[in-house]
Amino acid sequence: MKFLGTNIQKTVFFLIVFFLSSQVGLHFWPEFSYVHGIRIDYLSPTLYLLDILIIALFLFSLPKLGRLINYIQIESFPKLLLLLFILSLLWNLFLAKLPEAHLFGIIKSIEFFFLALFTAYNFQKKDIPSFIDVLSLSAIVSSVLAIWQFLRQESIGGLWYFFGERTFNISTIGISTVNLDSQILRPYGAFPHPNVLAFFLFVAIVFSTLRIVHEEKIYQKIFLSLTIFISSLALIFTFSRTSLFLLILFLFYIIYTKAKPNTIRFLFIVSLLAILVIPYSTQHIGSNFFLRGIDFRQELFLQSFQIFANNLYFGIGINNFFIHQAQLIKEISPVLFQPPHNIFVLALLSLGIFGWWIFPAVFILAIRSLFTKLRTTDNELKDFYRSVLFVLLGIIIVGMFDHFFLTLEQGQIILALIFGLSFARLKNRPR
Repeated sequence: MKFLGTNIQKTVFFLIVFFLSSQVGLHFWPEFSYVHGIRIDYLSPTLYLLDILIIALFLFSLPKLGRLINYIQIESFPKLLLLLFILSLLWNLFLAKLPEAHLFGIIKSIEFFFLALFTAYNFQKKDIPSFIDVLSLSAIVSSVLAIWQFLRQESIGGLWYFFGERTFNISTIGISTVNLDSQILRPYGAFPHPNVLAFFLFVAIVFSTLRIVHEEKIYQKIFLSLTIFISSLALIFTFSRTSLFLLILFLFYIIYTKAKPNTIRFLFIVSLLAILVIPYSTQHIGSNFFLRGIDFRQELFLQSFQIFANNLYFGIGINNFFIHQAQLIKEISPVLFQPPHNIFVLALLSLGIFGWWIFPAVFILAIRSLFTKLRTTDNELKDFYRSVLFVLLGIIIVGMFDHFFLTLEQGQIILALIFGLSFARLKNRPR
């Protein structure tokens, strides 16, 4: 397995990919991280191990910073949208209720923008095997931890604590559970929430599955097969509905594109199993599983609409939702302080109708870039581009029901990496 790049920059980059499954960090609690005297995790400036690695990557990239900046093709990007976006950010430095939180959000955005830009400029075709190997190894480690947590119904502790695992059990206030006749703890791995863990595992499954046919060595095929199996098992135990839905969609995509002669037979077996399993599942899981959190999300959308109606043009600023939310919720509680579970709504609240358009524009440009690259006749590259595209579409789907791509470190880095890979010109070129 090719874990190290040809230089120290690539080595640090692959370390970032590996430690995506870890949330080791040092939290700080300045005044702006409190709302009505309650500490809000989302507002806590935190120095993560991942941040240190990205800072190191930036320092090692300083000699090539000019070439990185020149890589951005401003001519192909709507300049008006960029101008309105920058204007919205500057406007809220002065008018946001928590300008310090907004400023911290800008700093973090610049950090992740650099990571995306570094990935787009430096990632080469020869890096694909190393990238997927490192991602797969990280997924295996996370899956082992998650399955262990699920079986024990609590955190494991010990050395796992230093990997980023938090201490919890089924009685912990605010812990995520699922009702299967009784409350069952959803595993976290070393992530802040089971949904983040589930999407990370989904990413590893997609890249490993579309890579395995291009590996010639049997041990490499076994390694990727193990990644797919154990990651799928751990993902199922998270009970993350959107990621499970994506996994099913990806399964049918693989069946259709890679196993056409057996499609009818396989679909028949799946349909038969569904007929047998769904009634049992519905009886034991019930509507509580499928409709879990709907009322809460509706309440968040209502709060978001009320806040947006008073801040139409430039929004409320980054990380300023909670200070506005406090005036709308009936009972002040750490559990109730949650951002809207939709990244597009959250971006709209933060930037307003003027600055928001840059957000969907980047998704559209990334998708267009990938569709253009899928015309290549290189099957290895084509399957890698398909992996990136499937994950990018997954981010859009999951982002319609969750917020972690904009609010949590590991989700933000996943978003930055996928954007970077979407715009990367994958060819081997001398440096």
